[in-house]
Amino acid sequence: MAERCFRLLPRGPRSLLSNLAQQRIPVTCSGPNSTRVTRTVRHGSSYFNSVYPVDDQTIIKEGTERVRVTRRNEGQYLPTQQYSDVNTIYEGFYRGKKCSNDGPLLGSRTGPDNCYEWMSFSQLEEKARLFGAGLMSLGMLPNGESFVGIFATNRAEWTIADFACVCHSIVTVPLYTSLGKDAIKYIVNQTNMSLLICDTMQKAETVLGESAALPSLKTVVVCDLPADGTDDTQRRFEAAGLKLLSFNDVLSAGTANPCELVIPTPSSLNTVVYTSGTTGVPKGVPLTHRHYIVNHANIHSTFDVGIYATPKDVHLSYLPLAHVFERATQYHCLIHGVPMGYSRGDPLLLLDDIQTLKPTFLFGVPRVYNKIYHEVMLSVSNASPVKRALFNFAYQQKLKELKRGVQRRDTIWDKLVFKKIQDIFGGRIRLLFSGAAPISAEVSTFYRATMGCVFFEGYGQTETTSCITHTIDTDMTAGHVGIPGADMQIKLVDVPELNYFSTEDVGEVCVKGSNVFDGYFKEPEKTKEAFDEDGWLHTGDIGRWNKNGTLSIIDRKKQIFKLSQGVYVTPEKVENVYIRLPLVMQIFIYGDSLQPHVVGIVVPDPTALKKIGEGKRVTGSYEDLCKSEVVTNAVLKVLQKHGKDDGLQGFEQVQAIALHPEQFSEQNGLLTPTLKSRRTELKKYFQNELDRLNQNLERS
Repeated sequence: MAERCFRLLPRGPRSLLSNLAQQRIPVTCSGPNSTRVTRTVRHGSSYFNSVYPVDDQTIIKEGTERVRVTRRNEGQYLPTQQYSDVNTIYEGFYRGKKCSNDGPLLGSRTGPDNCYEWMSFSQLEEKARLFGAGLMSLGMLPNGESFVGIFATNRAEWTIADFACVCHSIVTVPLYTSLGKDAIKYIVNQTNMSLLICDTMQKAETVLGESAALPSLKTVVVCDLPADGTDDTQRRFEAAGLKLLSFNDVLSAGTANPCELVIPTPSSLNTVVYTSGTTGVPKGVPLTHRHYIVNHANIHSTFDVGIYATPKDVHLSYLPLAHVFERATQYHCLIHGVPMGYSRGDPLLLLDDIQTLKPTFLFGVPRVYNKIYHEVMLSVSNASPVKRALFNFAYQQKLKELKRGVQRRDTIWDKLVFKKIQDIFGGRIRLLFSGAAPISAEVSTFYRATMGCVFFEGYGQTETTSCITHTIDTDMTAGHVGIPGADMQIKLVDVPELNYFSTEDVGEVCVKGSNVFDGYFKEPEKTKEAFDEDGWLHTGDIGRWNKNGTLSIIDRKKQIFKLSQGVYVTPEKVENVYIRLPLVMQIFIYGDSLQPHVVGIVVPDPTALKKIGEGKRVTGSYEDLCKSEVVTNAVLKVLQKHGKDDGLQGFEQVQAIALHPEQFSEQNGLLTPTLKSRRTELKKYFQNELDRLNQNLERS
């Protein structure tokens, strides 16, 4: 079954994927508490010894600012490109094509029995050349003069369009649904976008409804343009001043109008990636080819030899390509010739995609890892006493090995106990990577032990082309995000209002490096806010240096939090929406970066609450009504309906609340003298209640 799930389109060599050998993971290294760890890594038929000081991973540069860089190469800056012949994504593609021997690259579940069918490097190259020529025939201009939007989920057409723009030096602007209509209008107008690629007619119809407010937009290309009723649909678009085309129409236009490529340079603008708009409208981050090549070196410069990707690996692409994390990962795969299989975009089908594709790499976010972890632990808790005892004993044995620096999956415990967990991920995983939000030490340790593979955690921003720091494979400790790579420099600065001081190795994380962007798109004032006078990018995150030289992210400078799926929520914005309800006297919104949802504490209006109680046939005092689960659920539904009507995104909406009968005040320490919420004190005061709400959501 595994072999027939890999088929090259239309015909071609199948051996590369059908003969994928299971990779042996690193199995030997000395204890993590020693000064240096020597690790033997099996990779193919060769063995490599690597040395890395896991207990002293960064160096403090001379000076008063306590700037840290990686200790590797004794603090010397590492190369900002991994391969001398790869200076652009265009050159990276051809390196990948060569090292894979023109092997399979893009996989989609379109084959018999819903198996993966594959497009080779050459096939992608041909389609990208034609699609790019088609874009040029539609009036697109090279060298940063034209911006093409991509409003689609991960699929082959996304990558074809992206590489077509690379080949012709056209700038891409990815869009994602959670931006909302107003943000999409803002982006289209700010970039003067003239062509937008959508995967479905539903998204195209959204744009059609806003066409009067999008004067620059002239053409909409739909990947899944239905054959029936196309003429009527095209007439509606034409009436709105828009040309509607299918993806194949653009390919045909390219066939009829061939043109020369416009090869990008390292300084060529590749894309403008917009942030999620945490404090108003989203901000555009322009990224050049150079930024992505440096980011690639940043990631790989601190890997040991046996971790490098090869054409024998397989990557599952399911995180949104509209975000910088997955986009950078896709470029890594291109450079190394790694086949990429797309998920079907449905979270409920993700595990089936994984088990069909059987990837060797999985780049994920804490939400996915947490969900699987909780399901496994729930299964263990419901198992018989004998099975539960066996699991716990086996887990303790693997933890002992981790403490000795040994990481493997060929023990008796792997065969008897942990194989089922490994099979959840397809059985061939040799590297797991978590990013976009912090993951708990408990969960990352669980995967290191049960999967017997390297588990990386990374930290970054769109403004840094994704990566600021990441953990190293020889460090098996948890609770941190590792060290800077390549030429990245990090310093912490004082945040006195939150009682954080750099002299105590705690403060706001500020960074410099070649993968840091140059400034927001057409936003000079916001650029000035992001950088200080010495050129340091202020991230807004609060970091702490650990004794082993690694960085932990412990807080946010501004009152903005990131959920586990990587999206930001501005609590005051959400609170200001809900507080408009007569039912709500006061409200405190809270999100944990280890959780995918928002929860809240509501002080309800007594009269309005009594009416809700009567409607649900619940009586009692104000305090009794606040304790009623029925009344609480009814209040939650009112909040969610109001939030939806007022334009809140799904991830901004509270998913669970508790009703509190006592008002926040200056007297109880929950409000400032100017009657503003003291968010830190509110969190401390309601910590047990917030934990209960999150735990209930996890179990639901």
